[in-house]
Amino acid sequence: MVCRRYRPRQPRANPLWQLFRAHWPALSSAPRWASYGATVASFLRCGDLQAGFVRFQCPDCDHEFLLAFTCKQRGLCASCHQRRTLIESAFIADTVCAPVPHRHIVLTVPRLLRPLFFRNRSLLSELYLAAHSALTAWLRHRTQDSVGQPGLVIAVQTFGDFLLWHPHVHIIATAGVFNAAGTFQLAPPGGWEELRELWRHTLLRRLQAAGAITEWHVAQLQAWSHGGFSLDAGVAPLAAEDAAGRRRLAEYLLRAPYSLEKITYHAESGNVLYRSTRHWRTKRNFEVFSAPDFIATVLAQVPRKGIPLVRYYGHYSNKCRGRRAAAAIAAQISTNPPNTIRAPRHRRRRCTWRELIQQVWGADPLQCPLCAGQLQPLGVVKTKADIHAVLAPLGLSRSHGHPCTHGPPSDDASVLLDAGTGQAYLTAPPRCAQRLPYTQVQAESLRYRAAVMEPGDNFEQMGFTLPAAPEDPAEADGQRELFSDDYTQPDASDSEPIFWPEAPAPAHSGEDFIQTDALESV
Repeated sequence: MVCRRYRPRQPRANPLWQLFRAHWPALSSAPRWASYGATVASFLRCGDLQAGFVRFQCPDCDHEFLLAFTCKQRGLCASCHQRRTLIESAFIADTVCAPVPHRHIVLTVPRLLRPLFFRNRSLLSELYLAAHSALTAWLRHRTQDSVGQPGLVIAVQTFGDFLLWHPHVHIIATAGVFNAAGTFQLAPPGGWEELRELWRHTLLRRLQAAGAITEWHVAQLQAWSHGGFSLDAGVAPLAAEDAAGRRRLAEYLLRAPYSLEKITYHAESGNVLYRSTRHWRTKRNFEVFSAPDFIATVLAQVPRKGIPLVRYYGHYSNKCRGRRAAAAIAAQISTNPPNTIRAPRHRRRRCTWRELIQQVWGADPLQCPLCAGQLQPLGVVKTKADIHAVLAPLGLSRSHGHPCTHGPPSDDASVLLDAGTGQAYLTAPPRCAQRLPYTQVQAESLRYRAAVMEPGDNFEQMGFTLPAAPEDPAEADGQRELFSDDYTQPDASDSEPIFWPEAPAPAHSGEDFIQTDALESV
């Protein structure tokens, strides 16, 4: 049996932290970044003992452990965002979702409309409402139940590969509807083309009503055979008893917009290398950003304060769940004495930090590393004088701006593959140089770390130094196998036409399989 020991994270070894620490002071004075000042300041203090901590002590051996405060930010801090993700996904899978089949449905919008949501973030609410209206009308039509209610958990993600602005909708939807009596009725399979057309029609009409587009734009997009509105519903729905699958799906809906494993920050040049899946247009799986551009790209994905990322509709709405809870209480009152009835919880249970660490890493963070006892809290340290009094004897008292250059050990390596010659360049940390030749490392564990370098890409000018390529042709061929060709090809929706204002198109014929007036009443 392997005994795991908790190792606290080192937030200052985070490449994103180092990037913001070095370049944010020069950018924060611009008016466009004024609204992000408090968010970035909290992110830079996340996990910093100088900002306060909780003291823990082992009662058996007097060993002490200091737990730093966190920033609790969404989107910008990957660690705090993941904590929210785990809590919310457990609530969705175990409390909100009923034990019935569910589907994961993804709805997208064409590239032409995406800048509208970037300039006016309030329009993102139209994506939620349009998806709710389209799915409810479609499921009622499929089940022949005019008042049935589906259960919908809807999240809007604004990021795509390489953190590009790409608003799209992820939905956990029941594979049918609940009738007035609460009985679930499964919808027959198929009908996805009708749902895609209804999604396109509903969203365009809502955007027109909001004043974001005109009637002429609606007619143009409705007339396109490939308008960029796509739908993906997977192969089969999740089984009714698959609670673990619903939790994984909820975590996917709520995931952070970026991955720290994909970021390589070069401090001397101020450039950032970001890896992702191979893009069908650029034919490579990385992009190089300047520091200001990458900061702007990341901040564009940070949600506004107070705006929920997940919304519940239909049978899963807060109103419907509250009515069912009240009905259950009324049923208990009618059959049991009043003093034996327990009131339902109005707030979801918040998992503790210790529970989340045990869930993710399988280690107890409050287990003493010296005697295996249980650490007990001594108190909260928040004032500057108390912080200095505790940290100074330990040699941890320093200024807030002191950088940290030591990160946790890692076996990951980075490889750039020359698309023209097939040569492989290892761009790993210095400690990985002892593991050459690189072919001794398993390719599967490093596939996501490989990047294709197109002819003409000069990485030396970008600040990323490339060592000499291996001379052995067989070794170069082995490196070439790290990257597979089974990437996603572009579909017809990626080649939609563009608007030509000087040639307005005729009005849309209005052919829809469901009356549009019924959508607004859903």
